[in-house]
Amino acid sequence: MNEKKENVVLSRIEDAVYKQDRLYFFDFYDEAMQAKIEMFLQKNKAHYVLDGGFPDAARKKLCVIPTDWISFIDPKKDIDWPMMAVRFPRNFAFAHRHVLGTLMGLGIEHKCIGDINLDEDECQVIFDEKIYPFLKNEFVSIRGRSINPQYFDYQHIRPFALKTKNLVITVNSPRIDAVIDRIWGISRQTAEAAVRQSRVRVNYTEITKKDFSVKAGDIISFRGKGKAKIAAFIGKSKKGKIQIQVEKYL
Repeated sequence: MNEKKENVVLSRIEDAVYKQDRLYFFDFYDEAMQAKIEMFLQKNKAHYVLDGGFPDAARKKLCVIPTDWISFIDPKKDIDWPMMAVRFPRNFAFAHRHVLGTLMGLGIEHKCIGDINLDEDECQVIFDEKIYPFLKNEFVSIRGRSINPQYFDYQHIRPFALKTKNLVITVNSPRIDAVIDRIWGISRQTAEAAVRQSRVRVNYTEITKKDFSVKAGDIISFRGKGKAKIAAFIGKSKKGKIQIQVEKYL
């Protein structure tokens, strides 16, 4: 999301905080935008909750709650979220990009789409309930193959656990270019270029300096490659290099 669009979103959220007359629901946002929204709302001492349908969801909707409602509603139980899910079997080969590409090819905006999760048996897409009538009629195939979609309300969205692979990488320093080089198996030159091109975020904040140092607990997002967490600094190898335990999201 570019800066102009971010400012429009924050302006709308500010208006909801000011009015304080009802629950205000917003679109699905990625983690980077969520971080900016939370910083803005905390600065304004506003009440809110983010939800993506299940605990490990990455893309989440925002609900701004009037201050005087907090005394009588439980944000975790009493909010009727305007989102649904569609699930269908994985009985032929397709990936996340094929599902997203199909949905956007139908003219659906990304802001109306939550997480797209896949396992060996099925795919689940979370979406804004306002597009349900259109989706039910138009979302019938992927890659030219028919699908058998079933639709579920918010209460029946299926949770998907995050899948990770544990790695131990060895680097000369904790610089971001050196770390992404080892995590994703790319050249140092490619890693440096990715940082220059603003493709790398740490804790959902854009990183533009290749000598930025990561620390334990940092989440690295690499556009086009994926996401990983710096789990721990283990120590040093016999040759004095730094060993880092990494959880790479699959």
